[in-house]
Amino acid sequence: MATTAAPGRWTRLTALGRVDGRMLLGVALVAVSIIGGLLFWGSARETVPVLVAARELPAGHVIQRDDLSVARLKTDGALASLTIPEAELESVVGSTLGNSVHTGELVVKPDLATGIVIGPKEVAITMPVKADAVYPGLREGDAVAVLATPAEADGLTVTVLDRAVVYDVSLEPGRIAVGRDSGSREDRGLTNVTLVVPGVEAERVAQATVKWTVTLALLSSEDGGLNASGR
Repeated sequence: MATTAAPGRWTRLTALGRVDGRMLLGVALVAVSIIGGLLFWGSARETVPVLVAARELPAGHVIQRDDLSVARLKTDGALASLTIPEAELESVVGSTLGNSVHTGELVVKPDLATGIVIGPKEVAITMPVKADAVYPGLREGDAVAVLATPAEADGLTVTVLDRAVVYDVSLEPGRIAVGRDSGSREDRGLTNVTLVVPGVEAERVAQATVKWTVTLALLSSEDGGLNASGR
């Protein structure tokens, strides 16, 4: 009987070893699955601090520090490239809004204006200007005074508007000077200049444009042109 019992015990021990091995493998797989799930949910819930409007901000508003607050948000895909992280807050202060942003809304990069912004109480007026009635290097962002001269010989020139900002400058094609760069403003005649003016002054400026000869006087950098730092 001793000779037959030993093989039986060996068979049971071998089977038990196989069962224990499968159990350990199963436990390991479950542990890996749990850890993977925790990592997935942790990354899915990860948020970053981004800038939002602390109050109603109209288009044309120059952003101040207390105009902004910080909210945590999960960003991915296109949203991640549009949102402005808290780390960039100081660089945003002083920027001009091109769009209105409501309280609690995200302030995104396309909201920040890159050019001249027409404010809520301003309008843009386009006027024809002769090349000899304006500085030939006039450009977007310059500050000018609007002067008008009646057609009569004894008509006196008057100041229609103390200050306006140049929104756009159109150039007359042709008139290219020999030996000069064809892209130079000095080589072409100005045809139209669009100015941003206060809405309450729009009618007076428009009437002067139609009835009188308009001259644009370029103001100094101290008078607030957006190109002041570039002069």
